[in-house]
Amino acid sequence: MATFNYKIVGKELDQEDIENAVPQTLWQKIFLHLEKKGYEVYSQGQKRDKCESAYVVIKENGIHGQDGNQVGYKLFDIILYCPLTNYSDMEFYAENIKQALKEMKELRPTGVETPSIIDDEVEGYTSSIEYQALKTLRRR
Repeated sequence: MATFNYKIVGKELDQEDIENAVPQTLWQKIFLHLEKKGYEVYSQGQKRDKCESAYVVIKENGIHGQDGNQVGYKLFDIILYCPLTNYSDMEFYAENIKQALKEMKELRPTGVETPSIIDDEVEGYTSSIEYQALKTLRRR
């Protein structure tokens, strides 16, 4: 059984790493699920070079309480990037990611999706899709 390490210095994750990794958090589970589906996936800040092919960044976006702060939800931003030359692929890429994440019963879309904008830093288009996961915040 492999331990989960999304970034191995000097080494890309290979299929064996992905197949044998045991996720310990929901973030890791999302990461591995998308990797197994063949998507190029990163944590925030991990990829900073020019966008030459479509990829996904998973960002945890806080925990929010409700119902007397006993239960709540954790937010995740699924940030999509496509090269400047491939704007027409952006909508299809987003739909494919949404279909892949439908298989994860722990997640549900919030309905918040940002429009595509140009990210000058990576020279690509970017947009995001927000998901939430229900969470117990404290014992009753």
